Amino acid sequence: MSENVKNILNKDKKQVSFGMAFLCMVSLALIFVGGFALLKISTQVVFLIAIIVCSIIGIINGFSLQDIESFFLKGCKDVILAAMILMAVGAVIGSWIVSGIVPTIIYYGLSILTPATFIIAGFLICCIISFFTGSSYTAISTLGVAFMGIGIGLNINPAITAGMVVSGSVFGDKLSPFSDSTNLAAAVSDCNVFEHVRSMLFTTIPAVIISAILYFLISLKYQGLELDMTLINNIKGVLDTNFNITPILLIVPIFTIFLAVKKIPPLVALIISSLMGIFAAFLFQGSHYELKTIINSLGNGFSINTDIPEINKLLNRGGMLSMMGATALAFLAVGLGEILQSIGVLDVALNKMNKIIRSEGTLVIFTLLTSLIVTILCASQYISIILTGQLMKNSYTEYKVKKTVLSRTLEDGGTIFCYLIPWSTSGVYIAGVLGIEVTAYAPYAFFCILCPIIAAIYAFTGFAIFKEDESKEPV
Repeated sequence: MSENVKNILNKDKKQVSFGMAFLCMVSLALIFVGGFALLKISTQVVFLIAIIVCSIIGIINGFSLQDIESFFLKGCKDVILAAMILMAVGAVIGSWIVSGIVPTIIYYGLSILTPATFIIAGFLICCIISFFTGSSYTAISTLGVAFMGIGIGLNINPAITAGMVVSGSVFGDKLSPFSDSTNLAAAVSDCNVFEHVRSMLFTTIPAVIISAILYFLISLKYQGLELDMTLINNIKGVLDTNFNITPILLIVPIFTIFLAVKKIPPLVALIISSLMGIFAAFLFQGSHYELKTIINSLGNGFSINTDIPEINKLLNRGGMLSMMGATALAFLAVGLGEILQSIGVLDVALNKMNKIIRSEGTLVIFTLLTSLIVTILCASQYISIILTGQLMKNSYTEYKVKKTVLSRTLEDGGTIFCYLIPWSTSGVYIAGVLGIEVTAYAPYAFFCILCPIIAAIYAFTGFAIFKEDESKEPV
């Protein structure tokens, strides 16, 4: 063996010591807590600082600048497809709004509200809207605010209404292929986003069904009360004025679901969906919007200015440019993870964890607990998904558990816990928008409570813990 080859192999084996790995993890915790909780610095900047600090630690331990650069670029290379999917998601959202698809879904969703079923109907509407917009924040800040007003008018406990709104809104943020957290969890876990969504159905469907039953039972308590539909009717009126509302437009999302079932590559499926949205806009909204506006929705998103702020918040979004922040975060996050992996920090942490992890079940439980701890410390679902995913990924490979189980668990923990922690970014946002503290609405956010519980039950029973040697996951 030549001397050059020996040097290369020795370099590959180079790792930081336990002390330096511990210093690196403590530094990351301080950066995240200080950056997010204290200084309120943007996520991308916090990650950039973290990369710089980890790079310095790597250099101190003998890695060259060229090594660090190659590690980072390798991580970026691995996330290129995910970045393209994020941009395609932005194009789909923009085209589906200008075509009237999203407004049609909102319109018909609001039409099912009745006094006797306000709680259960509100939950289902928030589920639908958050799924097709891919944003819990949007659903909470628009329909959520409207539902809070209606609930107060019906003399319903505001905590119950807020819990219902949060549960329905989180459903889409967790499950929708248009959600940034959904795509991020898939990217961190190195799995196909549609396969990730199919895996999530195993915990999400039971959680949403049980939640719906509980909200239905609560709704029975408020039968016979009058429902003030003023705001809802105003929203429907504005939608009807600015778009041609027709059920024919629902063909596009149905066809998109068909593409997912047929396992068409996500990027291809999303591009087809965005083009179908543009075609639908030409057919149905040509009298409302000019050609330039329709086509630009792919890149710049959609913009409308009405007398109802809730409509403006709900529809002024989408476009590839709107996903640039999430795309940059994906590159920085996975690049950071690759640096941590390559200089040996994650290996040192895994060696300690392997003494605790004894089975596939404890692997999932440990993933949930790690997500909770990271969320408590860093107050961000993105950080929880990224750090937990990078930390646990090799263990799933070692135990031959499919990466879709990892990605699903990252959502059952990392995405969900952020809505139940009062000082988290989501908790602070919801308390400010809905005017209800997290500790008040959390007991009624049934979906958020059930998802990690169901994931833990699966871990203990072994159900839906798919192994790599299985031919395929049941659908």
